[in-house]
Amino acid sequence: MIKIGITKEYKIPNDFRTPFTPMQANEINKLEDFSIVCQSSNIRCFEDKEYEKESIEIVENLDDCNIIFGIKEVPKERLIATKTYFMFSHTIKKQLYNRSLLKEIINKKIRLIDYECLTNNGKRIIAFGKYAGIAGAYNTIMGYGKKLKLFNLDRLSHYKDTDDLYRFTSKFKLKSKIKILIIGDGRVAQGAVELLKSFKIIEVNINDYINKDYNQPVYCQLGVKDYMKRKDGKGFEEIEYFNNPESFVSNYQIFSGATNILINAAFWDPKSPKLFEEDNIDEKFSATVIGDISCDIDGAIPCTKMASTIKNPFFDYCIEHREITKPFSKKNNITIMSIDNLPSELPRDSSMFFGKIIKDKILPILKNDENKIIENATITKDGKLTENYKYLSDYVG
Repeated sequence: MIKIGITKEYKIPNDFRTPFTPMQANEINKLEDFSIVCQSSNIRCFEDKEYEKESIEIVENLDDCNIIFGIKEVPKERLIATKTYFMFSHTIKKQLYNRSLLKEIINKKIRLIDYECLTNNGKRIIAFGKYAGIAGAYNTIMGYGKKLKLFNLDRLSHYKDTDDLYRFTSKFKLKSKIKILIIGDGRVAQGAVELLKSFKIIEVNINDYINKDYNQPVYCQLGVKDYMKRKDGKGFEEIEYFNNPESFVSNYQIFSGATNILINAAFWDPKSPKLFEEDNIDEKFSATVIGDISCDIDGAIPCTKMASTIKNPFFDYCIEHREITKPFSKKNNITIMSIDNLPSELPRDSSMFFGKIIKDKILPILKNDENKIIENATITKDGKLTENYKYLSDYVG
């Protein structure tokens, strides 16, 4: 029998998500090989009493659990020695702020399994991209309405879940002439498109987006072949772009003068060209609000100088002085939304989505990991880095 513990989230700013909803925990409890308890929390999107209603025991500590599931990092002083932890550890890129955490995990002989590393045939099994896209697109439109004093939207915390949100957006009339450009075609972008469609914003093709005027909001979605081109002028090949991104340049300038809202939802590699350079931001640059959902600091969007927060979702980029300043402070500033934990704005939906994947795809292979999905995502075991993660030796040395 494997006893699972749901840990409370300690990270500041607060993360309201949970790895399992009360109903999912109840389903796990009924499985032959598992039992589950939930650590008490006053910030979780599902209250303790909701778990108790599903016959899940609420506990103060998880000392007698075999496996502990959380979302974000557990503080090093809260780690329980020799346990197995599932979490987003934010260590695999040698993030300096979590160096001491990984060292403590090794010292306490904890088996660390990182959700980000759970893959099947090279594809991540778990990703919150859709909900980042929904929340990011909504916040960006909210910022545009506030900046231009066109309309006021409530914060996402006003809505219980996406069903509640979409009941509102389906009835809300965006009457302004707005051109919205979405960069990317992955899960994040799909979430952003879903949100725009809920507002009944229509999609137009690239040629019409650039050349036509509309009396209603429209959006255009770009794949990498649409916003990047080869330096030598040859035809675009996606595999070539991902293998040799330095051979390409951005094609964003053809959209620059037509765009009111720019939503960046694309993966960016530091070797890749930026979408535009700071020097390109001039009087012809028409995007007044940018939603940088990908949030790579000084990455594809060079005016993303920092991550914003759920509490303070916006800041302004001053074109004149090339610096950040307080939001909505000047009309010709560019307002940036760059929240780096967007799925937390839709915690109940995100948790439901996340927990279903864990329950259906990860729990069944805990005892029989024949495809090495869990093994390949295990960063530490028995006080050592595993073979796949030996590259972190200098990081924790």
